[in-house]
Amino acid sequence: MNHPDGTPIPPLPDLRFTELDAAALGLEGRRMSYMEAGQGPRTLLLLHGIGANSSAWRFSLAAFAQQARVIAWNAPGYMLSDNFRAEAPRPEMYADAAVALLDALGVQGPVLLAGSSFGSMLAACLATRHPGRVARLALLGTSRGQRWKGEEGRAAMIAMREASIAQGPVAMGRRRSATLVAPDAPPLVRELVANIVAGTNPRGYLQAARCTDTVDVVEDFAPRIACPTLCITGSRDVVNTPETGRAVAAAIPGARFVSPEGLGHLPELEAPCATGMLLREHLFGDAT
Repeated sequence: MNHPDGTPIPPLPDLRFTELDAAALGLEGRRMSYMEAGQGPRTLLLLHGIGANSSAWRFSLAAFAQQARVIAWNAPGYMLSDNFRAEAPRPEMYADAAVALLDALGVQGPVLLAGSSFGSMLAACLATRHPGRVARLALLGTSRGQRWKGEEGRAAMIAMREASIAQGPVAMGRRRSATLVAPDAPPLVRELVANIVAGTNPRGYLQAARCTDTVDVVEDFAPRIACPTLCITGSRDVVNTPETGRAVAAAIPGARFVSPEGLGHLPELEAPCATGMLLREHLFGDAT
């Protein structure tokens, strides 16, 4: 079966597991899960969104496996990765957990890093907290966090998150899939998105929501990002709008902003071929 853009829909890699230092990282247990494909001298680390998991990177795992070791994590509280103990983890805690995963898998030196939505916020944090571990950065569905919206906007977002997950992850997937992609996205794309969201762990989801509530990427991280950075926000993204993406990109020294026409919040799923070309050019330095 092919994606509507002609890209073959690849099978997902097996879910893998490793152990981390739970006490040092503030985790309830030692288990972290991830998916992996490819091998090579470079490593690409992929960080998923707040209602997603490693399977959201299905196309990227396949697309870059010939060029790099591609690792798509499942953040603490997602897809059988143990939760944080704190109910409102700080973004630095997620960043440290991601670096601990790299260490556990024997990855040394700087990596290529891509994050989607909530994962883009974490990627920005990681690039400032551990600058020696990030060679190039790509932020998709670029998140600014929620603090900049003020008390009323923040409260409304938390209330929306709580109401969404209260209906259960499967129902949330059915309802939210229409918001996460462009209005005219093909049914197959919406089905892919709904199935990904259905895998959400409610507690991990709310922990992530409380984390993003306290963050403003423009103030907290962007000015200190030193690596080459690409921000991608679809022209029809209503979750993190193009204006939000432009603001983040403008605050990152030398960053490039791209707004693909007609795409919503998840360009890596809505247009894997075109998005893959953008990522390949930025992360690997070529478009072939």
